[in-house]
Amino acid sequence: MLIIRFKHILDILYIMNKNHFFIPYFGNKRQEVEKIYEFVKDKLPNIEYIVEPFAGTSAFSYYLSTKHKGRYKYILNDNNKFIYKLYSMTTKEKEILKEELIALHRKIKSKEDYCREIKGWETDFIKYIFANKIYNIRPGLYPQGKNISEKSFDSIIDAPINDFLKSESIRIFNKDALDIYNEYKNNDKALIFLDPPYLIANNDFYKNPNVNIYEYLFENDIIKEKGYIILCLSNNWIIKLLFNKKKSYIYDKRYETTKKDIKHIIISNEKILNNTT
Repeated sequence: MLIIRFKHILDILYIMNKNHFFIPYFGNKRQEVEKIYEFVKDKLPNIEYIVEPFAGTSAFSYYLSTKHKGRYKYILNDNNKFIYKLYSMTTKEKEILKEELIALHRKIKSKEDYCREIKGWETDFIKYIFANKIYNIRPGLYPQGKNISEKSFDSIIDAPINDFLKSESIRIFNKDALDIYNEYKNNDKALIFLDPPYLIANNDFYKNPNVNIYEYLFENDIIKEKGYIILCLSNNWIIKLLFNKKKSYIYDKRYETTKKDIKHIIISNEKILNNTT
């Protein structure tokens, strides 16, 4: 029994160190989910719904599924229409997408070819996926010195998240995050995991980029919500001011690409007597 449990732990660590999603994605929390899980696990027995208004790669929900198979109902929302489309595609559609990506890849023999073929990647689904597959931090830039194999497109079909999408109870939306947040914020059986863009980020893929979650949270205290609210943010002075005296946990994060070390903070609406930063 101990050997089986140890193997299960190793399997989870392997899965989360490997990208579970279809494409590389800036802000992917797969290497942080264990810390987030440790912060929330005591609340999980009372939870039925896992809600991610800013789902992105759904790393948190995916990790919960590896720990608690079939336990929760997942509400996944992303305002990026291309990410939503990836989630919603059938297996056959993903197979066609893979072939289209390979066909585009075969057209490119030089930097000039790349710049010509990738033009308009911000608004074209195929080009968006292609650009993110081969250059994950700044899509659209030519990946000099990289030998891109056609096998890199296999993840469209065999990404671990495919099994999660097939096996769990999941509803997927392409709405503004606040619409989803407001729908579940007073559900005492819901854990709402908020992983919004950083304060200075600008996401042109949002249908309504003027909706600002930080302004909303400034005007609406999360302590008043009945749902269990969790935020995962970059730790800086303005975040500390915004969420002063909320239960929190600060941890170290390293960006693997840039090797830059920063600190992130997890914040919740648990009622406490003293802050635990």
